Amino acid sequence: MPEHRSTLEMRTLATLLEQACSTYGDGIFLVYPTGEEDTLREQSYAEFLAGVRAWAAFLTARGVQPGDRVGIITPKSPAQIQALYAAWWAGAIAVPICETLGDLEMGFIIRDSEPRLLLIDASMRGKASANCGDVPVHEFGSLPAACDVSACRSPVARQEEDVAALIYTSGSTGMPKGVMLTHRNLYVNAASAAEVFRISPRDRVISLLPYWHAYALVCEVLTFALCGAQTAIPKDMRDFKRNIRRYQPTFILVVPRIADALMSGIQKRIAESPERVQRIFAQAIHNASRIFTAGPRLDGGLLRMLTHHTVYDPLVFRKIRANLGGRLRFFVSGGAPLDIEHQIFFKYLGVPVYQGYGLTESSPIVSSNLPERHKLGSSGPIFPWLTPERGGDYTFRDSDGRTGKEVHGELLVKGDCVMKGYWRHTDASAKTLADGWLHTGDIGYVDADGFLFLEGRQGNMIVLEGGEKLHPEHVEDALKTSPLITECMVIGEKCKNVYALVNVDADHTAGLSGAPLLERLRKEVQEKSRHLAAYQKPKDVLIVPDFSMDEGTLTATLKVRRHMVWQKHGEDIRRFLAENGEETATKQEVGIASSKVMESLGRA
Repeated sequence: MPEHRSTLEMRTLATLLEQACSTYGDGIFLVYPTGEEDTLREQSYAEFLAGVRAWAAFLTARGVQPGDRVGIITPKSPAQIQALYAAWWAGAIAVPICETLGDLEMGFIIRDSEPRLLLIDASMRGKASANCGDVPVHEFGSLPAACDVSACRSPVARQEEDVAALIYTSGSTGMPKGVMLTHRNLYVNAASAAEVFRISPRDRVISLLPYWHAYALVCEVLTFALCGAQTAIPKDMRDFKRNIRRYQPTFILVVPRIADALMSGIQKRIAESPERVQRIFAQAIHNASRIFTAGPRLDGGLLRMLTHHTVYDPLVFRKIRANLGGRLRFFVSGGAPLDIEHQIFFKYLGVPVYQGYGLTESSPIVSSNLPERHKLGSSGPIFPWLTPERGGDYTFRDSDGRTGKEVHGELLVKGDCVMKGYWRHTDASAKTLADGWLHTGDIGYVDADGFLFLEGRQGNMIVLEGGEKLHPEHVEDALKTSPLITECMVIGEKCKNVYALVNVDADHTAGLSGAPLLERLRKEVQEKSRHLAAYQKPKDVLIVPDFSMDEGTLTATLKVRRHMVWQKHGEDIRRFLAENGEETATKQEVGIASSKVMESLGRA
């Protein structure tokens, strides 16, 4: 386990790998399917390092100098991890680019980062060629067999404060911005994750999330290497779902959609089982609901706990865990809030999902629930790098300008993991990094037990005609627990009430359309929002076409671009609001949306 900040020997990411390979050389680093039969290949740390040195030599021979950018465009693969470390070994800045971006955003990122060259998977040749301009493009399979690695036995010397990666955030407005993350930023965050999650060489993460996302980059690429652990990379999500048993993970990073898919798969198998099995499962869940609390403590009486541990867990839950590989300790969820229903379900099964929180600008993890310290509904305790003894800190600032740890307001953080700034956006960096603090834009508080609770984005707050204020994310999270609703967006700025724009699940609404479908959705929204305050409950529902990355209503990380929804569906939304007596309510939202669209077009 890495040392504390006071004794931590800082390293660049290349020397992190060098040390890991020296310590764990014969140990397994990567596990992945290969060949027509998808036989699992196990690659040792020593083998991986040899490949990194060869690719670094290739980059150097192609003119890559320290500080140059190396773009990487590929679906998730072992070669992508090797390309990242090869860039760092050669002293370059890695720029992992989302392979599913449209031409507008991909072309912008390539032009903005100005890479010396692009490394791509063969499947990306067409898209890369259409957007690369005069930047040289090399496929992963093009490494010359006679590559001379003698000059790359050791990594190019770099400083901790040098930029290691540009991670382009798929912002909810405008073109993405490149977040400059240094070697220190990423290393300290990885060391904090290793410490709090207690990663050891016995652990294996099954890698599902993209490496152009800082969450996976730190936890799956860096943390597990730092600890001599293993990273398993399935061919795709279908391979993961069908073959999770053979990968035998102990640790899985997820986003809410993956957790939902796993939960739905388990529930479907139970629903298709004989009635006796369904009955026993329901009894097991009911008994678990009586003994599990919101935290680590059990409190359900001796008889119920004995029944759980001697009957229901071995008879029901252990079999489900076996289908998840049999070694899984827990999931960690990030990227967006995971609803309570999912957290409770997996806790009952004995493989809890621990909600965390972070943002790219903080490299990224700020907090996370942990096995020994968790509370349902929270984002967990603050990470070690934010403690004063590690040189960090956090506070909150409310709308009146008051600051303090006891304040309910915007979260501000500072410390070793805060970004260096935005690439070529000095004004934006100055606003985000004001007065020595990173202004996260997220509103929340820390409770008396030290758990972080977040409510939504500062810029998304809705103010109703009567002066009531609400964060739409809180309402949206409640509505998305419905199996009928795949995505939603709550609106209501300057309205008398709030309203829900929803995408519907075709499978769960089969055979329904028109008025019957709308009535079913209205009842579902009413049910899912019944626990909310009166002013938070949507008055009515509008079905809109599915949000998507292709039309720009979803970011690459699957967050809703609110202004683009207004741009695409504004006419229908305004008509819907007028029918509900909100004739003058949307002028401000439409105006904001229009200005943001014009701003993004200007930058593009």
